[in-house]
Amino acid sequence: MHDAFKVYTVIEKLPHNNSIVSIFAQGDKLYVGTYYGTLLVYSVREPLDQDEAISVTLMETLKTFSKKPIEQLDVIKEVGVLVSLSDGFVNLHDLDSFALRTQLKATRGANLFSVFSRIEIQDGLIPQVITRLAVAVRRKIIVFSWQDSEFIDTKEFTIKNPDRVKTVEWIGTQNLCMGFDNEYALMDCKTGEVTPLFSPTSPSLQGALGATFETTLSTLNNLSSMATGGLMGFGSKPGKPLITRLPNDEILLGKENSSISVGVDGMPKRKNGIEWSGTPVELGYCYPYAVAILPRQIEIRNIETRALVQSADMPQARLLLTQGKLLYIASSNEVWRLIPNSFPRQIEELVQKEEYEEAISLINQIDPVHLDESVDTLGSIKKLHAHHLFSTHHYEEALSMFLDLNVPAAEVIALYPANISSHLPPQDIEAVSSPKSADLEAAETKATNTQPSVMSTKELEDAVGCLIRFLADKRQKIQRSLQTLQQNSDSFSYNHQDQEDEIEEKLRVLELVDTALLKSYMMTNERLVGSLLRVTNYCNLEETETLLLKHKKYRELVDFYKGKGQHRKALELLKTVHTMPGEMQGVRPTVNYLQRLGVDHFDLIQEFGTWILQLDPEVAMKIYTDDEPEIDTLPRFKIISYLERLSLDLCVVYLEHIIHELGDQTSEFHNTLVVSYLAQIQRDSAVTGKDETVQKTKAKLLQFLDESTFYKAERILSRLPVDSCYEERAILLSRIGQHDQALNIYVHKLRNFQAAEEYCVKNYDPTDTTKNVYLLLLKVYLRPPNREKPMLEPALDILTRHGSHIDPQAVLSLLPASTRIDQLFTFFEKSIRESNKAKHMDMIVKNLLKAERLQTQEQLTFYRSRRVKITEDRMCPKCNKRIGNSVFAVFPDGVVVHYSCKESMAAMGHWRS
Repeated sequence: MHDAFKVYTVIEKLPHNNSIVSIFAQGDKLYVGTYYGTLLVYSVREPLDQDEAISVTLMETLKTFSKKPIEQLDVIKEVGVLVSLSDGFVNLHDLDSFALRTQLKATRGANLFSVFSRIEIQDGLIPQVITRLAVAVRRKIIVFSWQDSEFIDTKEFTIKNPDRVKTVEWIGTQNLCMGFDNEYALMDCKTGEVTPLFSPTSPSLQGALGATFETTLSTLNNLSSMATGGLMGFGSKPGKPLITRLPNDEILLGKENSSISVGVDGMPKRKNGIEWSGTPVELGYCYPYAVAILPRQIEIRNIETRALVQSADMPQARLLLTQGKLLYIASSNEVWRLIPNSFPRQIEELVQKEEYEEAISLINQIDPVHLDESVDTLGSIKKLHAHHLFSTHHYEEALSMFLDLNVPAAEVIALYPANISSHLPPQDIEAVSSPKSADLEAAETKATNTQPSVMSTKELEDAVGCLIRFLADKRQKIQRSLQTLQQNSDSFSYNHQDQEDEIEEKLRVLELVDTALLKSYMMTNERLVGSLLRVTNYCNLEETETLLLKHKKYRELVDFYKGKGQHRKALELLKTVHTMPGEMQGVRPTVNYLQRLGVDHFDLIQEFGTWILQLDPEVAMKIYTDDEPEIDTLPRFKIISYLERLSLDLCVVYLEHIIHELGDQTSEFHNTLVVSYLAQIQRDSAVTGKDETVQKTKAKLLQFLDESTFYKAERILSRLPVDSCYEERAILLSRIGQHDQALNIYVHKLRNFQAAEEYCVKNYDPTDTTKNVYLLLLKVYLRPPNREKPMLEPALDILTRHGSHIDPQAVLSLLPASTRIDQLFTFFEKSIRESNKAKHMDMIVKNLLKAERLQTQEQLTFYRSRRVKITEDRMCPKCNKRIGNSVFAVFPDGVVVHYSCKESMAAMGHWRS
């Protein structure tokens, strides 16, 4: 509650022991109608200061105004008349002289009336003041209308209701709301149609509500606060129906201790009605409050929140007048004036009493011109309300308001205990963002500087859960804003220094938000910590490091280090915890980390890869051999050099990977792999019991030498030992074209005649007659070095199987004289057949070429025999000009065109010449 109005006594006692029956006020004039028909006119001057008394002067006393009690008064300013109800008639008096202008005879038996004026647009263009006077006469309603000051017409409507109209009020320009003993009804003054309000049979109510009809009926029944009677009980006895006009074409209806607002369509406009502490005698509305006279006091309530604003003891009060901002209350012999305190003063009082919801509601209802435009009063009070809600443990509502008000994140985080807010900077949080009144500033400073609340475990969990939602939403908004700023960084219209400062500030706020979010996750749901740290985040490095180490969140800390680019710290932590039981045990986490570092951190990969390669070489080699895009970017020469220094076997594994699996054709890598194989063979040969390993390595070497075409044989030959590796030497010699030496190794060093024959099959080139490998093999067999005995048998075997590839004359020159003819029968047979076959093939080719020559000559003769006759009349079909002596072209179908028109003619689809 607060003091919305200041109460002044205007009239303490009427002269001549008269009693008050009716009152009306306009401007500074107060009209009082008495029981004996006297009209009293007072001048009421409002005090200029709160401590000043109200000034009241009796201006006129009209004893002969009426012979009967003056039951009701009103003023029609536009017409210049004072309207009175007395002795069952409605009378119109001159507003200045109070002389009777006319008595409306048609109103005989009237019991009440209602006046309404409004500016309306007539004929689509001209604004005019329309005034209507509705008079209730028994079971009739008579409506008198004026346009500006000119009387227009009179309409009379019969009310089909057994009860008389007890109260009437205009709603809108054409509708009247009437109150009877048992119900309310709306009447359209254009058509005369009367619609009962709140009746289950009301067509308008059913049509408007549809499926929600029963729900609305239940709501209205609850508002009536009656045990029985339903909606009809809302207007049942005891008590009279009460109606008062509200802004925006609404009316407030009352019965018993309930009041609800209704629109021009007869539908409730507000979800909840007003519950008075007693049964109102009269209802009124004084912007922006609803006022009711109760049996022993008056109550003033906020029409939006329905909260009690102010009450005052007035046990004899029975008349209530609200005319604009004028509020008068009268008993039979006293009149009180209620003057509203200024709205800023009311708001400050509410803030001092921490009634923030009432203050917010008041601000939302009043016109902004009543407040200081330089002060964000509404925002400041909402902020105070949010702090109040937080201090009273309404965390969800408080955080929601903080978010709507865009309160700085640091200010909200500071409300929490140290385990959430310890990372905030020590300087005071700047909470004031706009000018404020002294009271508001003091209240807000008190709210924002309040120490964190002491919370129970359950309260802290609830508060932190709400904080998480606040921080997550805040984080998204700041990130979007930051992204926009960064995208506009190249804008010429933007001050770059200001932009950099703004970006820096937003990054600072993001650090506060993310660090608080991390702490909140650690307190409520540790499973969410990883999801925050694995994405781009702005958590404070030292705070996060300390917190995660304390809770042994090593995996999350590694992810955090990685996101911050602190790779050395991450790798040192992985090395430290690899012996601890848990998900970080072993070398695999370190391997996975190193795999994704990339070429920019190659030095770290080498530095921290060493201990893993020494501890578990097989797994560690995945640092360089797994299928990861970052691995493909690593410098292979440096890796090979590094692995060579560390381990020959690991170097071989890596070389085999990049050559066999990745298909690297770099000659240097192929040379290095061959040399590494040789080094392995030499090393293992000196160790007893490694014969099988040596054979496997030798097999891989031979296969590689045979299949690879990218190594340099000349460079490798010099690396081979003189007294071993004959087969390898033979392959290398074959690569440099030294077939005779290679065959000599197979025959004389290895004594492997089959290998020599296979060598010839593989390397035989029928187009190269200068290097016939079969002939070279034959020479090796038949002309051995060091005067050894010729090997006739293997030589004859070669002639038998491959004699067709060797020149017989060369063979005969190599064979020993002692060779028998029958031993050469198969060779000669194949040679002769091959010779005949070649001769026959040559003859076929010769004849085919001869036939082709004859065809070409015949075609040439045909084309030479063609003739084209160019006459003076011959025209070019392309340009339609004479050909004459111009150069021309002839198409195969005989069409003749200018040579310059040939290409155009061909492009049109004609044959090319």
